Amino acid sequence: MVARVVATSDGWYLLMPREILPAAVKRLTMYVLRDDVRIHDVSDTTELVGHIDHAEAPDVGVTVATDERLHIGLESTIDGCRRSLSILLNREADDATPSDEALWRLSGIDAGVPDIGLATQGEFVPQMLNLHWLMAIDFDKGCYPGQEVVARLHYRGRLTRRIFRLQADGAPPMPGTLVTDADNNKVGMVIEAEAADETTTRLLAVVAVDRISEAIQLADARRLAPLDLPYATPA
Repeated sequence: MVARVVATSDGWYLLMPREILPAAVKRLTMYVLRDDVRIHDVSDTTELVGHIDHAEAPDVGVTVATDERLHIGLESTIDGCRRSLSILLNREADDATPSDEALWRLSGIDAGVPDIGLATQGEFVPQMLNLHWLMAIDFDKGCYPGQEVVARLHYRGRLTRRIFRLQADGAPPMPGTLVTDADNNKVGMVIEAEAADETTTRLLAVVAVDRISEAIQLADARRLAPLDLPYATPA
C-alpha cells in the first residue's frame, strides 16, 4: 500500500486508490492500540479533485486549508506542469474544473510518482518504488511493520530494482504486466500506464537496474524505451 498522508488539525487523511481502500482500512485497524485512534472510510462524504496548473496550486508538500477544502501541492511533471489535489470536505463545494482522468494519470507517471493497486500491492519494498528519492520514507522513525527490511536496504544493501519511466508503442498495458528481456526472462513489472497520444503509451515499471540498458519489452514483445524522471536517482 502506498498512501499520501495529509495532516490536519484534528487528524490525518490517507489518500489511496479506491480499489485497495477496504483492505487497507481493515489492515490498519489491526494496529490501533489506543482508544483515541479511529479509522474511517470517508470516501462517500468527501471528493478528490486533481488539478494540473491550477492558478493557486500550493508548493509541493504544502496544504492550504479552508472550511470546504484542503488543497495540496504535489510533485510537478518532468516538463514543469504543476500538480495539485483538492480534498472537498463538502461535496457540493465549488472548485476549479478537474483535470481529465486520463490526463491526470499520465501526469502522475510524468512526475514519477507511483500508484499501487490490487495487481501490484505487496510486490515491492518502498525503495523499489523510488519513495526514498521522493522524500516519502522516514528512516529515523521508530518501529513499524517491515522496518528491518527497509532499513537494511537503506544502510547496508544495494538497490537492484527500481521504478523507471518508459515509453512503448500502442495501447497501455495493464498494471502487473511483466517486463521481459529479448529471451522472455522476467526483468520487471508494470506499475501503471496511460496513453500519451493515439499511438504511444508512457508507463512506470519496476525494472532490474542492470537490465535497463539492454533491450527490454512488454510481455507482448512491444519494445520499451527509457525516459527521464523529474528527480535525481543516484546509484
